[in-house]
Amino acid sequence: MIRTKIDTLWFKRCCAFHLQFLPDREALSKLCALQDSVERDSAAALARVPATSLHMTVVSLVKAAAQFSIANEEIWKRNGERWMEIVERLIDETPPFELHFHEVAASEAAVFVKAEEPAALRRLRSAISQAICFDEWRPIPPRIAHMTLFRFFAEEPVPAVSFDVGCLPIRVRAGSLTLLEERVYPNVEINILSQPLMRGKS
Repeated sequence: MIRTKIDTLWFKRCCAFHLQFLPDREALSKLCALQDSVERDSAAALARVPATSLHMTVVSLVKAAAQFSIANEEIWKRNGERWMEIVERLIDETPPFELHFHEVAASEAAVFVKAEEPAALRRLRSAISQAICFDEWRPIPPRIAHMTLFRFFAEEPVPAVSFDVGCLPIRVRAGSLTLLEERVYPNVEINILSQPLMRGKS
């Protein structure tokens, strides 16, 4: 039987750098209503992602969990400025896209809401993973377009997810993305580095 994994990073200080889509106020309100509905109908030990922390990761340039033999701060100090220039150029070449979050699901790591991955998002993720490299490492983007709603604070069977179907779909338009430094996981304390617009220019 597959069991949930306790998130050991929950609300801990970290050093990570991500490219994310941050939903607007209207979308956040709908996402919070969806969280309320899941919480009402679930007996699982859920750790709710704060409303101000909800996001969709496009790609993580440096993850909170250790990936390298040197500190994350040092990785960014050596590479951050160049990586930001690359990512901002690729975003400028990407047209805006829409996301239709239509399904709630649970894995061993999280409860999340997912959307079909637009072609523009898939191309951007692929371009970033090909353009950025450090010591033979390249970023691996998420395989789906999703926003995490909950993590778990107990090890138990992966829960079935029930919710008010009236909460979905949630439609958003991504016209810009956010490059940020994550200081407290999950996106509880962040430092926004830039918010480049998607223009579809090459």
